[in-house]
Amino acid sequence: MTTLDSVDPLLTFAVAWEPYGGASAADVFVEFGLHMAEYRRRLAEQLTSPSAEQLEPALRERLLAYSTRPPRRTRRVGE
Repeated sequence: MTTLDSVDPLLTFAVAWEPYGGASAADVFVEFGLHMAEYRRRLAEQLTSPSAEQLEPALRERLLAYSTRPPRRTRRVGE
């Protein structure tokens, strides 16, 4: 298990949601007030910074892949 002592809250949140395929856009907005694209951009930035060095390498790679892949398009009612 990775411990995140004094790490950015964004990383802590991403690690907590990683086993579930990542947080939903609604969860991200409630937690940080960010749209998914901005959350993923900031997450990628954090994952390439020294603060993410304490993450297990495999976890870091999975999170980086998640943060850089295009978001899934959700269907809206009536589409």
